Amino acid sequence: MTTFLSAFGTVHTRSLAFAAALPLVAAIPLVAEFIQHVVEMRSGMYAGPEVAQALEGDPDRMIAGFFKTVALGLPAYFLIRWLHTQGDRAFASRLDKRAVTLFALVIALQALLAWLGLYVWTEGPMSIGFFVFGLIFMPLIVRFVVAAPLGSFISPLQSIRVMAPDALFAILFPLIAILPLMVLHYALGIGAIFVESTALKWGMLALDSVVTAGLALVMIAAQYVTATRPAPIEASSGSVAG
Repeated sequence: MTTFLSAFGTVHTRSLAFAAALPLVAAIPLVAEFIQHVVEMRSGMYAGPEVAQALEGDPDRMIAGFFKTVALGLPAYFLIRWLHTQGDRAFASRLDKRAVTLFALVIALQALLAWLGLYVWTEGPMSIGFFVFGLIFMPLIVRFVVAAPLGSFISPLQSIRVMAPDALFAILFPLIAILPLMVLHYALGIGAIFVESTALKWGMLALDSVVTAGLALVMIAAQYVTATRPAPIEASSGSVAG
C-alpha cells in the first residue's frame, strides 16, 4: 500500500514529467488562470487591498473564475490515462468514445458544483455546509472520477464503499499534496496587490498562472493515487483496444 510520503513525492515528480510529455495539455489551466488575471487587471483589482476587496465579486471575474475552475479539471482525461499506462503518450492522447463520454459526466458534475459554490451557496451556514460536503464527498467518489477517463464506470456508491476505509487518507492527502503550491499561489496573488510596478504585477501573475497549472496537475495526480490506493482500476477493454 502506498505510504503518505512516497505518494507525496510521486504526484509531484509525475506531474512534472507529464507537463514535459504533453505540454499543451498541461498549459490548459495556465491559459485559463492567466485569462482570469487579465480580467482582474482590466477591472483594476490589483490597484490596492481596498479595491481588491471591493471587486472580489465582480461579475466578469466570477465568470472567468467559473470557466477557469472547469479548465483546471480538463487535463485529468489525459493525465489519468498517462499515469495508468506509466507514460504512454499515445494512449493518453487517444480520444476514446466511451472514456470521453464518461469524462464529460465528471466535468459536468464538477461544473455544477463550481456553479453552486460561486453563485448559489455563497455565504452563511449553507456555504459552510456545502464546503464541508465537497471536502468529504468528492474524495469518497474519487474512484468514479478516476475511472471515467479510462472508459470504466464505477458508480459513486461503489466508490464510497471502497474508499470509506481509506477516508482519512482520501481527504487529507490531496490537500497536503497541493499545500506548497497553494501557499505560493496565494502569496503571488496577494503580493501582486501590494507591489506598485505594473510590470512586476504582470510578472507575478504570469508566474502564478504557471503555479496554478502545476497545482491542477498535482491535484489530479493525487486523485489517481488516492483512488487506486485501496484497489486498482482497470481500463475498459474498448478503451484499451481503441
